[in-house]
Amino acid sequence: MDVWFPHVPLALAVGVAGTLSLLPAIRHLAAEYLHLNLGRLFSALTPISGHLPPLILSGVPTAIVGALQVLIALGMLGRSRIAWLSALGMTTAQLVLTLAHTSGPILNSGTVSIVALLIALVLARYSFSRSSLAAGTLFALGSVLVLMIYGLLGSLLLGAGFAPPITNIPSAFYFVTVTMSTVGYGDIVPKSNEARLFVVSLIVLGLTVFATALTAVIGPVLQSRLNSTLGPRRRKLKRVNHFIISGSGALARNTARELTRRGEPVVAIVEDEDVPDFPDAEMVVGDPTELDTLREAGGQHARAILALSDDDSENAFVILAVHELGTDAKKVAAVSARKNLERVRRVHPDMILAAPVFGSEALAMALTEEKIDGDWLLSRFLDVRPTNATS
Repeated sequence: MDVWFPHVPLALAVGVAGTLSLLPAIRHLAAEYLHLNLGRLFSALTPISGHLPPLILSGVPTAIVGALQVLIALGMLGRSRIAWLSALGMTTAQLVLTLAHTSGPILNSGTVSIVALLIALVLARYSFSRSSLAAGTLFALGSVLVLMIYGLLGSLLLGAGFAPPITNIPSAFYFVTVTMSTVGYGDIVPKSNEARLFVVSLIVLGLTVFATALTAVIGPVLQSRLNSTLGPRRRKLKRVNHFIISGSGALARNTARELTRRGEPVVAIVEDEDVPDFPDAEMVVGDPTELDTLREAGGQHARAILALSDDDSENAFVILAVHELGTDAKKVAAVSARKNLERVRRVHPDMILAAPVFGSEALAMALTEEKIDGDWLLSRFLDVRPTNATS
């Protein structure tokens, strides 16, 4: 369940909530304009009076929140921390807009579902821990683009409420850029109450989006720098007579924890820097089957190199790379499938850890009350080559 829960259901819920927020604006736009002719639609975007058009009262701010929610849902699929924070903020904004537009009882199906989504997001906060520069940059660009569209649309719809009036896209783009950056030259000033309220919403949303976007892009870089400088797991150890572990599964992490608990130095090789950290172990990001990665981890001077990935073929290739490295380190490989046991033996590791392979056999013997010899059991779980064996 860790592969898809809870981030996938929450991402779907946020995406559905965003889609539902878009529906009223889409429905209103289609009913008012699209069933007539495109000329009427163009006229709706051309400000001819200072009155607030019905379209902007009928869901445009809610539609902007919905569009952002759909964008955020994509980031939540990757367990992005910034996407979770944004989902929390956008869902809160959606709740406020829903309450403001509700004329009947406050406790209805819409508000209850939004509150339930908020509670679920808060409870799942520890499941969104990845800080990716690429995801943060994509979210930042998408948020700025959606906000810019909102600003252009509102400026054109309410153009007659400004002095001088905003009558074309270049003027609207200039006004939105100046307003969102809080520069405010004063050459275009809102005069009507509707235009002033729109400018207030544009400033508030602009500050929020820009601050969030800046955090999304710079945050992961600063966090990586602080971890490399202050984090105890990133300290450089003397890579001599140490243990090297490749793999990122439960077996690799538990072995690293037990070795470090006994005061042994451990270097963990992982292929993705976003994998769960190894407690008190130095981490090297790279391909464990590459000689350069093994040299970076100090493979020439290691006491033992343990290939503990969940993929048996990767473990075999790691052992082959260690042989090519020409080190005297003890070579240990894990095997999780019985059919791969003989294949892994052919790469001549010093020890094969085959607990998942023979665990069922030992359990069956225990349940049928067969006598289990300790030496036999150990030899089945740990296939150790004789010290005088040759390759």
